[in-house]
Amino acid sequence: IEITGDKRVTGRTENMDRTRLAESVGEAFRESLDSSSLANVLGNTITRRLIGDYREMGQYDVWRRACEVVPVSDFRTQERTRFGGYGDLPAVAQGAAYVALTSPTDEKATYAATKRGGTEDITLEMIKNDDVGVIRRIPVKLSRSAKRTLAKFVLDFVRTNPTLYDSVAFFHATHANLGATALDATTLAAARLAMLKQTELSSSDRIGVGPKNLWVPFDTESAAVDLFSKNTNLDKTFIQSLALDVIPVWYWTDTNDWAISADPMDVPGIEVGFLDGNEEPELFVQDNPTVGSMFSNDKITYKIRHIYGGNVKEYRGWYKAVVA
Repeated sequence: IEITGDKRVTGRTENMDRTRLAESVGEAFRESLDSSSLANVLGNTITRRLIGDYREMGQYDVWRRACEVVPVSDFRTQERTRFGGYGDLPAVAQGAAYVALTSPTDEKATYAATKRGGTEDITLEMIKNDDVGVIRRIPVKLSRSAKRTLAKFVLDFVRTNPTLYDSVAFFHATHANLGATALDATTLAAARLAMLKQTELSSSDRIGVGPKNLWVPFDTESAAVDLFSKNTNLDKTFIQSLALDVIPVWYWTDTNDWAISADPMDVPGIEVGFLDGNEEPELFVQDNPTVGSMFSNDKITYKIRHIYGGNVKEYRGWYKAVVA
């Protein structure tokens, strides 16, 4: 209302203060005001606020430390095939023929992008009676909801331990990445050793990549950080020298479970694909005063949409302790 001068919130040009709108929004609007001008001002402002808040780093952005992000071009099933390696090359005697190498096998993970979102209505009465800035908080709330949903989507692969492409659970004895003891220096060293001993598909050669991140619930954060503190000793212990990044996960409620992961650049364990590479949620507005909800109910309807998918494509860069 302050920007447009449209005190009755009609969205119609004749009820707007052209001078005020031009000064507030810019000269580009001076010759192009029409019945959608109010929607442009309010809609663009809310969209910018949503995107701006979404891009700010916070507790909901820790998922980026767990996965690789890629663009996808459609809603069809994405196939991520990983080939194994070759064993050591055999020696070839003088005059002898070269022998055929054992061809590596492959593993394939799949996923498809999925739409997530919903709608919200802003009524004429809400706009007129909003003297405490409730409407200004809507894009922030929508942004936080989108970020939280995405973060849970990624981190639930670790929390819920789903079955993978090989019909075995993500964390399983068969994968040599499942423990059952509480977090301390000894168990962390054992978990790191298990990760270092993971072997490449087909070649069975050790990968030799250690952990970079330590994932814990809030309840265990203090104990996890203390593992890497020197306290009164002058020399670092072996565990203190590792200096893993402790990442607390706000919604994990099991106070005993913990996990470690390698850098996704070294072992890309989880992949998340965003449609057309668009990582930010989209906000759409239905606001024409002559049709739709604005015409029939004096309501501006907003729709938020976020499209992505993902899956675990490599278990060898992860280890989890599920403590009874």
